[in-house]
Amino acid sequence: MNGRAIGCGTLAIVVFLAVGLWGMSKAFDRLEGCPDRLQWGDRVYLPAGSARPQPSFAEGSPVEIGSTFIGLTTRKVWGPPGSAPSSSAGDRPSRVYLDCDDGSVLLFAAESPEP
Repeated sequence: MNGRAIGCGTLAIVVFLAVGLWGMSKAFDRLEGCPDRLQWGDRVYLPAGSARPQPSFAEGSPVEIGSTFIGLTTRKVWGPPGSAPSSSAGDRPSRVYLDCDDGSVLLFAAESPEP
């Protein structure tokens, strides 16, 4: 193999990786803050209120019920006291807080409380 072939192959690999990394940065740069909706199985949650420093419910201390992927980051999800992660829509809380990844959390309410 000659030097020209090795140089062209190396250049092709570098360009391919650079374009891929640039594309990923463009795809994920708009994911700061909280999304305008959350989809949890067959239930949709919409923002309710404004961002705050920490989750709180009138019923008591929030409990962490899991996390969700947004882009390449994992964001924590909290529910009201007594709630737990569930795959059944009937067991899911009607209100949850999501970590906005900017030091704040946002309350989301189910679009329809009944599944």
